[in-house]
Amino acid sequence: MLELWDMKVIQIEIPKWSVPIDSPYLGKSEFVRSDGKSFWAFLKAHQIKFKKDDFPFLTGHNAPRVKRMLDFEEYLNLSGKGEALAYLYKAFGKAWNYVGPVLDFELPHGFNDHTDRHTLWVTSTAVELLQRAGKSWANTQDKYGARSEVLLTLVGMVHDLGNLLDRSNHSMYSAWLLTRLFHNYESYLAEWQAVMYTILFHEEPILRELKINLSEGLPLQWALIAADKMHVGRDRIGDRSYVSGIANRALEEDAHILLNTLVVRSAWIRASNAFVWHLDFSVEQLEEKVASFTKGKGRIWVPEEFHRQFREGGKPYREIFAELFVSLYEARIRMAAMSVFLLYPDVKKFQVFLTDAMRKPTNGGVHKGELLVCEVVR
Repeated sequence: MLELWDMKVIQIEIPKWSVPIDSPYLGKSEFVRSDGKSFWAFLKAHQIKFKKDDFPFLTGHNAPRVKRMLDFEEYLNLSGKGEALAYLYKAFGKAWNYVGPVLDFELPHGFNDHTDRHTLWVTSTAVELLQRAGKSWANTQDKYGARSEVLLTLVGMVHDLGNLLDRSNHSMYSAWLLTRLFHNYESYLAEWQAVMYTILFHEEPILRELKINLSEGLPLQWALIAADKMHVGRDRIGDRSYVSGIANRALEEDAHILLNTLVVRSAWIRASNAFVWHLDFSVEQLEEKVASFTKGKGRIWVPEEFHRQFREGGKPYREIFAELFVSLYEARIRMAAMSVFLLYPDVKKFQVFLTDAMRKPTNGGVHKGELLVCEVVR
């Protein structure tokens, strides 16, 4: 059981913060990498095929500049997620398609998916989480409404775009990008600062480094973090990871790829006094795309260590998986749990369950394929 320290929600409109969204390469409007290399030059150097038209928000200069093409007041008056997504796609074009290929060069077997497969999942989940909580985007007595939804759509879709320029500081680059894209936000500083805060502080390392207490944040931030941390599974596997497959030892050398491969889907349930995060586990091949992780027998290949523990101790694969999942994702689980507790004050337990989809109930009793991976309590 993971013990969680007591948390008290501080009722404030916007948390105080002071992080300069600046660096030698962020002071202007040029879209350049953290090493000073032009974004176009980076794509060419890594042989990533691209069209400049896929980035409506950038100019065609050798060092592309960000166009100030979005009106924050206009955006805030949209009716909800649907209109907000249309508005953002018109500006960002196919930019999300390039985050995956850019990140794939960071690791030998590629990076987990950060295209709009990820951002759309996070956005939809975060919207539902906040809507179910009945909270507005800020720590006020207001209820969930259109403004909360469009703000959450904005942070959900943009929080990882900074990876195009720098992985380590992608939160800062994502926030910086918005400061160059949007205008007409001076009359809506509370909403604007909430967006900046949420994007800047959606990752555990920067929260820890700057000693920022998550409980001093706001619902917009909590919904984004909870959704972001709960997105695991096969749709998080990046294209380069599939190419690497078994032949290049991807599943042996990168536990993140292995865990995502073994999770068919991720879902959540708001139960009585508890929040349940469900992982559907399977060692069967359910999609043609994961063929590179099989040996032609229709079953996902798992490391020899899994086989050894099963042969020598009779330990089921799902229990081995559960131990690996907790050891690798403990920080992710804690952040998700903390955010859920802050969104839902009546929730006492955050539980992670693993369901083996291939197992059947025996004797009409409890489903033997369901396993409690871990539980976080207040």
